[in-house]
Amino acid sequence: MSKVLLISNDVIGKQMAGPGIRTWELAKLLAAEHSVTLLTPTKTDLQHPGLSALVSTQDCVRRNADTHDVVIGQGQILSRYPFLFGHSIVKVIDLYDPSPIGYLETTPPTTISGQLESHHALVREHYNYLRAGDVFLCASQRQWDFWVGMLMAAGRINPVVYQDDRMLRRLLIVAPFGVPAQVPVHRRRVLKGVWPGIEADDVVLLWGGGLWEWFDPMMAVKAMSLVGRKRTDIKLFFMGVKRPNAAVTTSHTAEQTIALADQLGLTNHLVFFNDWVAYEDRENFLLEADLGLNVHRDNLETRFSFRTRMMDYIWAGLPIISTEGDPLSDLVKEKQLGLTVPCGDAEALAQAILQAADVPAIRQTWKHNCLETARGFSWDRVFEPVVAWCRSPIQAKDKEYTDLWSSCVQASRNWPRHAWQYYLQRAIHHYRVTGMRGLASRVISWSCGK
Repeated sequence: MSKVLLISNDVIGKQMAGPGIRTWELAKLLAAEHSVTLLTPTKTDLQHPGLSALVSTQDCVRRNADTHDVVIGQGQILSRYPFLFGHSIVKVIDLYDPSPIGYLETTPPTTISGQLESHHALVREHYNYLRAGDVFLCASQRQWDFWVGMLMAAGRINPVVYQDDRMLRRLLIVAPFGVPAQVPVHRRRVLKGVWPGIEADDVVLLWGGGLWEWFDPMMAVKAMSLVGRKRTDIKLFFMGVKRPNAAVTTSHTAEQTIALADQLGLTNHLVFFNDWVAYEDRENFLLEADLGLNVHRDNLETRFSFRTRMMDYIWAGLPIISTEGDPLSDLVKEKQLGLTVPCGDAEALAQAILQAADVPAIRQTWKHNCLETARGFSWDRVFEPVVAWCRSPIQAKDKEYTDLWSSCVQASRNWPRHAWQYYLQRAIHHYRVTGMRGLASRVISWSCGK
């Protein structure tokens, strides 16, 4: 048994987004055979046997790092707590969300020099994460290829590592976003005949997550405008607009989508917006819906993404309509889980929605295929290599023979105790992306030591 420290960079509670969900599910699995401490940016309202949860502050992280064998978290934890760079604790860095690519989609309309400054700062941070980590996690084989290139550039793929593990499966572990092993249960009515404007016999199309910049919810709204010319009993429900993490403000894409729906006269008629659905309540929405929608843009982020909302659809047996280009839309085609359409084609999306709505029997076949596929993505299966590795955590072997580790230690010593350079860089970035309101929320969280 090992003493495992998990540090979440996102809120964990009754309402949470992908990063929090992933950390929470891993913490529960590890707690079954390891001693687990979970550190979260705010006090969590969730509990689990054998799992100790604390609010992460600088002192709390430092104290727990001294008493645990291994720490697991996304790379940002090293920037927030830079003393971890030089700490002897074994480090597992979760790279399932390749944020340097995602941030390219959130680049604000400022000067090109400002954009480049923010981008290169983020890339440099990830370069340091790759040098400091002992083991890395990613979500798909496509991500694995991407991160292998980054690890090579960072010097972490070298003769010492390669001779010990020629396919690098112990250095970079594929651990997809998963689903609960138990099937979802419908406990109460939430949409049909309950939500104002959604009738009991309507066909409900569910958008199962946030409206971030790499998605194309405006294409979905345009498609619903076309659908509405033929059928008014098909409704689009956006399950979450406001992210649970108060430091992350509503995206520009969300605001533009709501404005477009208002302009087309669809809001609360054919298109409905909800703030956010509690994690334990989401299955009620998934089980009442008839189709799950995943619409993104044709870009680099799409190619290397792993859509968490798609996993919820598969878990609930919810047939999927998705734009093409990401690994899970390939899975939709391969396993016949629904329909795929080209990116940016609102007319094709409208036709797919009408086609799926018109033939309930086909949806039943897709539903069966989704449920069969979900079995291979249960959290206990996707995280089994991580749980097994934690039984005997060891530092990466190349750190004994190269100067990579010592250079990381030296870099960490150059950071003052409170890492003001990191916070200055992040403050500039948050101001450019989210404006003064978003910056103010972030500064408040920093001032509390989070």
